[in-house]
Amino acid sequence: MKQQKFWLVSILLIIGITNTVFSQKVANNGNQPPHSFPEYSEKYTKNQLAPILEPGSVFYVSNRGNNKSIGTKKSPFKSIEAARDAIRKLKASKGLPKGGIHVILLDGTYHINQTINLTPEDSGTEEAPIVYRGIKRGNVILSGGLEIDTKRFKIVKDNALLNRLHPNAKGKVISMDLSKDNVSRYFQGEGKYGQIALDGYMLQLAQWPNRGYNHISEIVEEGPTTRWLKPGEKPMPFTKENPTGGKFIFKEAFSPAIRSEFERTGDIRAQGYFHNDWYFQDEPVGSIKNNVVQLLHHTRYGIVNKIKTVPRRVRLFNVLAELDEPGEWYFDKKDQRLYLWPIEGFNPKESTLTIIGNQAESVNKSFEPVRKRKSNNKNQSLLSLNNTEYLTFRDFVIENTGDLAVKISGGKYNLLAGSDIRNGSGKGVIIEHGTYNGITGCDFYDLYSAFSIKGGDFVTITPSYNFATNNVIRNCRLRGYGVVGLSGVGIYFAHNLLHSMNGAVMYETVDMLMEYNEYYNIGYEMGDFNVAYCGAQWYTMNNVLRYNFVHHLIEPGGHPITAFRNDDNGAGMKVYGNVFYRPGRGSCIFHGFLNDFQNNINVDATIMWWTLKKPITPEGIKERWDGLAKFGRDLPKGDKGDYIYIMESVIGKDGWKKGAWKEKFPELEQAIDKNPWAQTGCNVNLNYAYKIKQPFHIHGGDGTVEGLESTYEGAFADLPKDEVFEFPKPITPDAFKDITKLDFSFKDGFKLMEGFKPIPFNDIGLVKDEFRLKTLDKNIYRNDVYEHFKNDKGGRYNAEIVNARYPKPSYFK
Repeated sequence: MKQQKFWLVSILLIIGITNTVFSQKVANNGNQPPHSFPEYSEKYTKNQLAPILEPGSVFYVSNRGNNKSIGTKKSPFKSIEAARDAIRKLKASKGLPKGGIHVILLDGTYHINQTINLTPEDSGTEEAPIVYRGIKRGNVILSGGLEIDTKRFKIVKDNALLNRLHPNAKGKVISMDLSKDNVSRYFQGEGKYGQIALDGYMLQLAQWPNRGYNHISEIVEEGPTTRWLKPGEKPMPFTKENPTGGKFIFKEAFSPAIRSEFERTGDIRAQGYFHNDWYFQDEPVGSIKNNVVQLLHHTRYGIVNKIKTVPRRVRLFNVLAELDEPGEWYFDKKDQRLYLWPIEGFNPKESTLTIIGNQAESVNKSFEPVRKRKSNNKNQSLLSLNNTEYLTFRDFVIENTGDLAVKISGGKYNLLAGSDIRNGSGKGVIIEHGTYNGITGCDFYDLYSAFSIKGGDFVTITPSYNFATNNVIRNCRLRGYGVVGLSGVGIYFAHNLLHSMNGAVMYETVDMLMEYNEYYNIGYEMGDFNVAYCGAQWYTMNNVLRYNFVHHLIEPGGHPITAFRNDDNGAGMKVYGNVFYRPGRGSCIFHGFLNDFQNNINVDATIMWWTLKKPITPEGIKERWDGLAKFGRDLPKGDKGDYIYIMESVIGKDGWKKGAWKEKFPELEQAIDKNPWAQTGCNVNLNYAYKIKQPFHIHGGDGTVEGLESTYEGAFADLPKDEVFEFPKPITPDAFKDITKLDFSFKDGFKLMEGFKPIPFNDIGLVKDEFRLKTLDKNIYRNDVYEHFKNDKGGRYNAEIVNARYPKPSYFK
């Protein structure tokens, strides 16, 4: 009967003829949350940027200048450091002039061989800020890496070398002997292969297949695992001579040339989804015998076909024998030879090729919480601002960087603006601590990940107001959470456009505001994935996700993709006033306490809100509390699910019961005392829905990997009795201005349901301002997205369809 009630309401929602409401408790629509008012954001934006002033003095820099010059336009410096030193001298002798100083870099490429360091003595002031800027956006390039003379390339003609190449590549691939060049730090091998950029484009390391994945037809051995090791227990040992990892056979035809190559080099990686579709792995191959591929060592979960509807997907990476299209490359570490199939427009007399350092952070770190991810101070950035104030870098192209392009540590009012950060082997930007430090109007692409922002104090709940606004973030290589990482108190993330990649935002924050962002075409190869993710924390209070537009998340099948998620009993997410159109399997997931889903528009998905059946009886609640005893006994202390230990490690012993926490968030202590294992204090109400098959999905299994595969479904009665859970009000497409242009503004005259506040849809996305002078026409590009995906409905896994979703490298366009 309970199942029938769910499906009845679903049918009524689809055809839109009724507004039947089921609720545990009637909501008080007059009690509006603070974030329901537009002015809620003022505390984040009021003092966000340093003033833009007419400079009192200007220095010029040119790549044809001289560091002994005086820094005028006719007699410019050659380097940023020379201009920096000139400012230091001016400050020491006369002080900064009113209006501050601008350092203008003239057109050209500036090769940066070591970190440009700025320290407190390089700071400006509110009345005299210091600005380093390119003369015009796109015309000034700051480039790292090692530039190689392309005239050294020769067509591969030697028969022994030709026999190593793919048949399609013969006569088209060029190579270069680098045995006498110092490239070992760039091409270390064993998973650290570096990157190659050619004429501004990031090239692709040879792999099989070129886009998407092949498939495992047979799992011969699952192999040893590490996820469930007990305290003190060590993984199974291995050597290159005696690999111990799992074994499998590919479904697709396996080239004998790949086996021969591995016998010669011993350095091929297997990348993909060996266990679940939410966990991308990069594993060394240990052996290839006949058609059986064996991994070198243990993996986190083993090779297991967890989802029967989706085969395990794997590709081989760093494979010379599969260099078979323009833009692919390979470095033969054994012979110290670089191979390349040139892209269109390549001219050995004019083209620029840059070798870029490898990324230090393993892709296997993508599942780690933001708080555990530490920047590697040994890896240099191209630009470093350390405890500086009122410094702006703007209108640059920053490219060909290693582990990091820009690092901002401490200080205040430090800004990276109006720049393109591209072609990096690691991360674009790190902001650590300080106040009002930010990134705005920048484009991030062809990087491993875009940026991370930390700041504020968890113990005192002091905000940093560090921010990222009006940025484009696309085509980053990290799969999973952390293309953007946010951690701390009072972080602001707004008006950003994220698309065309398989990673997105992970946050562990308090008082974060995420608003006016647009997300689309993200996670097209992932499962159990979300564009904004938080989870397994009880202290993550009052994180507001409002006025965002999430659309066209086309999942491959298997584990579902949804838009927003507070996972593993996490608390404190407030989802308000968003528009979800084709957001994967559903709009939102949470099953912890003090989470809200209100005032949202939901169109064309299976589910609106996905949750778990949680303990609501005294016996069930006690059982969950008793279960914490396993940490330190069966599992390490601080492992996921050790909620009290983790919370106290962040906010102090009993931190939620005293001081700033008790004053600002008394509801946290109340919820923990009442029942922190269920949806205590949650509100799901005041939402609209169209073509939503199941408004609420209450999953009957637990939150474990195995539990998620349960077919048992809970019922409405399994939710806590004292909270607000109301089914959405049906709506029809004619309420919106133009769905084909993805314009979900309400038509004039549409009458809103009582309590529903208008969503400022036209304000979502990029905006024109001082640092972004042009934006794409939303009607045009959104209509293009609508048409592109109109006939791609997702659903059951189809390898041909899924692999066709992968964007081709930009040098093909």
